[in-house]
Formats: sequence, C-alpha cells, structure tokens
Amino acid sequence: MIAWPATLPQEALSDGYQSGFGDGRARTETDSGIAKVRRRFSAVPRPLTFSMHMTNEQLAIFKTFVTTDTAGGVKPFIFPAQDEPGTWIVQFGRDLPRWAPRGLDWIVSFDLVILP
Repeated sequence: MIAWPATLPQEALSDGYQSGFGDGRARTETDSGIAKVRRRFSAVPRPLTFSMHMTNEQLAIFKTFVTTDTAGGVKPFIFPAQDEPGTWIVQFGRDLPRWAPRGLDWIVSFDLVILP
C-alpha cells in the first residue's frame, strides 16, 4: 500500500484541525415522538479536515504524491495518525487538497476520510 512520504510534514497544524465520528445510523422520523434510530453500518469512514505547512520543495513532492502515487486522489494510503498513536489508512475526501501562500511557504488544506 502507498505510504505518506517521509519528506512531507508528519503532523497537522492544530489551527482548523477537525475530526469526528462517521455516521453509520439509519434514522426514521415518526409522526410524533422521537425518531427511530438503528445501526445501518458497523464500519464507517471517519471525517478528517486539517492543514499542513509546506515549503516549495515539499509542495512539489506533495503534488507528485497526489497526481501519481494516489492516481489523482483515488487510491488509499497509509498516513500518520494525528490524535492517537500509530497510522491510519485514509483516502482523499469529497474535495481534493488545495494550497494557499503563507509568506514564502504554503498552507495545504486537506479533506480526508479515515477508512475502517
């Protein structure tokens, strides 16, 4: 399996970092009272949104990683876990990464899903 390059940052910026639970529930509204909720799936992907600070050289490596290694953001890859020890298997989410200049470097924003 593809792995996140060691030459890229291994930790996300804390500013804007968001994670949570994947929703595997089925919810049915009722005419009165509380909705009926049951488990629909037992294994659901978890959302992950964050940014990383990268140099010009790191951004070039990252662009190659996305376009070539992950086939344009399609293939899953091993990524360093951010809020727990170990690694995660992740895939790019709904939106592909985007970057914006910050001083002489770049802030790269991600939308990933942690696969079950």
